[in-house]
Amino acid sequence: MSAVPAEYARYFRADDIAPLECLDAFYTRQVFTPHFHEEYVVNALTLGAQSYRYHGSSHVAGVGALVLINPGEVHTGESADAAGWGYRGFYPSATLIRGLASQLAGRPVEPFFRQTVIYDLDLARRLALLQPLLAQCHDRLQRESALYAVFADVLQRHMGVRERLLACDQPRLQQVRALLADRLADNLSLQQLADSAGLSPWHLNRSFRAEFGLPPVAWRNQLRVARARQLLAQGVAPGQVAAQLGFADQPHLTRAFRAALGVTPAAYQRAVRS
Repeated sequence: MSAVPAEYARYFRADDIAPLECLDAFYTRQVFTPHFHEEYVVNALTLGAQSYRYHGSSHVAGVGALVLINPGEVHTGESADAAGWGYRGFYPSATLIRGLASQLAGRPVEPFFRQTVIYDLDLARRLALLQPLLAQCHDRLQRESALYAVFADVLQRHMGVRERLLACDQPRLQQVRALLADRLADNLSLQQLADSAGLSPWHLNRSFRAEFGLPPVAWRNQLRVARARQLLAQGVAPGQVAAQLGFADQPHLTRAFRAALGVTPAAYQRAVRS
């Protein structure tokens, strides 16, 4: 019987050409609890199958599928195959995708993925080939041209657009989310958040979860991990990151980071700064 390959998660960034993080990963035992990304998620499945919860439903993606997630939308992740699942993951910033979509549309638009699992063998193959090109090629023109060619097709085939000037339907909840983001390291109470929005703590907790997929405390914790990624990529030491973002200590940061990304903060920092 052949041995099951060891899990791995190899991150790198392509910031010299675009605000983009990439991940080449294979997991067998890793289980991602509910979390979100500030970026878009474009994963091309290369091995096995993945299952995950998203928008209240269960989804399964196998080889040749694209897993597509919009920024800020909560999802999980685990293996749907006894042998695990592997994928080439791309996390382009909202600024990058919004700019590309607006160029294609000829006007300011807000792009969004219409579906979360798409079987597009051509794009899955091209995305899988794009990642080693971005990581290894030194020709910036070639890398940038390939990146925009592939993601232009992702947008044109699988994204819809909304006019950007849409009013928010939940201004008080957006206000609470902004307060959490602005005071990420502060020890805010649920009562303080509720007072800022003119809601009761119970109503805020329930409404926030209905609107954003997580209660305020879990949303704050996920945002702390997202901001930790940015600081680690800039070279800030993990202990300093933990203190700056309100984690109790560095082990607390490590536990939260591993649960969300499958690697330790130190391993992530080595990967993206190598």
